[in-house]
Amino acid sequence: MAASLHLAAPAARAPRPASLPSGQTCQHKPRAPAVSRQTAPQCWSTPRQRLVSSSASSPSAAQATGSINARAATGSEAAATAAAACASLEVDHSSSDAQQQAATPPQEALQQYSAAPASARASSSSSSLEEQPPEGGQPPVATLAAASGVGETPATAPLPSAVVPVEAAQAATEAAGAAVASAGAGVLGMPDPSAERNTDFRDPWSSLMRWSRYFRSRETNDALDRLEKVVVFGGGSFGTAMAVTLARQKSELQVTLLLRDPYLCKDINELHCNTRYLKDFTLPPNVSATTSPREAILGAQFAIHAVPVQHTRVFLEGIKELMPPSLPIISVSKGIEVSTGQLMSEVVPSVLGKKQRTVYISGPSFANEVMSGRLTCVVAASRDKSLARTVQRLFASPAMRVNTTTDVIGVEICGSLKNVLAIAAGIVEGLELGPNAMAALVSQGCAEIRWLATKMGGKTATISGLSGLGDIMLTCYGSLSRNRTVGVRLGRGEKLSDILASSSQVAEGVATAEVVVNLAHKYRVQMPVLTAVAQVVDGHLTARQAVFEIMNLPQIEER
Repeated sequence: MAASLHLAAPAARAPRPASLPSGQTCQHKPRAPAVSRQTAPQCWSTPRQRLVSSSASSPSAAQATGSINARAATGSEAAATAAAACASLEVDHSSSDAQQQAATPPQEALQQYSAAPASARASSSSSSLEEQPPEGGQPPVATLAAASGVGETPATAPLPSAVVPVEAAQAATEAAGAAVASAGAGVLGMPDPSAERNTDFRDPWSSLMRWSRYFRSRETNDALDRLEKVVVFGGGSFGTAMAVTLARQKSELQVTLLLRDPYLCKDINELHCNTRYLKDFTLPPNVSATTSPREAILGAQFAIHAVPVQHTRVFLEGIKELMPPSLPIISVSKGIEVSTGQLMSEVVPSVLGKKQRTVYISGPSFANEVMSGRLTCVVAASRDKSLARTVQRLFASPAMRVNTTTDVIGVEICGSLKNVLAIAAGIVEGLELGPNAMAALVSQGCAEIRWLATKMGGKTATISGLSGLGDIMLTCYGSLSRNRTVGVRLGRGEKLSDILASSSQVAEGVATAEVVVNLAHKYRVQMPVLTAVAQVVDGHLTARQAVFEIMNLPQIEER
């Protein structure tokens, strides 16, 4: 072959003239010799460096390129100059082709460049158009070519005559197109996609940040400023976590936990620790506990209700005479009362016998992570928009976001049934059925919750939001979920009675599963996954039998 793969012997053919005689055209395209990736210089391998090399050998191209830099002040002139530069480059294509062919360096030139002192190579490669602005109207590309040794004898040139260093060639090309790029066009007069892309990315974010700063500058947290005392009903993990959240918001705020256990009450007051549920955390000094309902409620401006749903009716009946009608309730309890099938939004007014203003907080929030100050987002649902907004301002902090909604039914249904679905997810985990089965189960369970919630008056946007899908994902996949833990142990073959006896906390999904069957029948909704959990909890089916029966249901259309 005429051309060696390692450039050991250049092709022995007559050199092609730099330009064709007048009236003749080139009938063939020059073919570059096959070279090795290891020995081929990178400085002549891209169109951008070929443009630099062409500018050095073609007077018209160099003049046009210099004109672009000389007339960079005006956008319209820059665009016209770019078009002229393109035309000049097309006219001198024969000269550019000749220069491209000459740019293929022989082995001797490469050896000479490698043997050159490092200082000489560095000086030729560090030519900067910004540091050395063109003088006397000399095009920057021509200046670079002169600095790189183009036109000099081999004895004095640090590089072969047609070779431009990669760094210098890139700097020359970028500087040559700077004028056009500043006017919104690239080297060839086309729009610069990178500039547009960067602008597209920055503009929406900048607008959002400007809106955020403006909104925060006008917002005042007068609700927290006026707050002096809050009572918390119940000393469980999440009730304690919400109490600590408010206590951290304002050090002068008095937060009082109303408990039944005098020993736990003593630990909180003396050790500043909930030794039963959150023994690894220290409570703020403005959090205290008492067993006296009168002492706890007296002077309180808000009441956080964290008593389990199944015990709520009895608890409220015991303190309803002490509850002033003006005391708003913030309910963080999730579930459905088994005996009546009522939600918390129905239990509270039915017990107190009055229209007590109530907000229902739900969302993906483990108590341990709230206590640790990790980022948490929840939803405050109330038909009273003003009250929901007030609660939002009370709890909002750099570590907690609170959205508001008026869809109380949707928030409560999702907060209740997600516990039942979490038991099903735990069963899949305990049976080691794999991620495919887990994804299928959770998606089916989400659909069943949506079918029931919309039949009961909930909004589909709520099911796909924080209190719906967000809470479902956390409860079904989070290792701290009590209901998921129950399901895992059921899947491994343990008895429900033994599981509940060994747990110090309440898994609301166990009691709520019994209500699902009645709700499905009442609203005529097919809920195979959630009703199967009820069968497992009641002992009518084993976990493995329930999975087998569900997988053998008739094939249906996705809905």
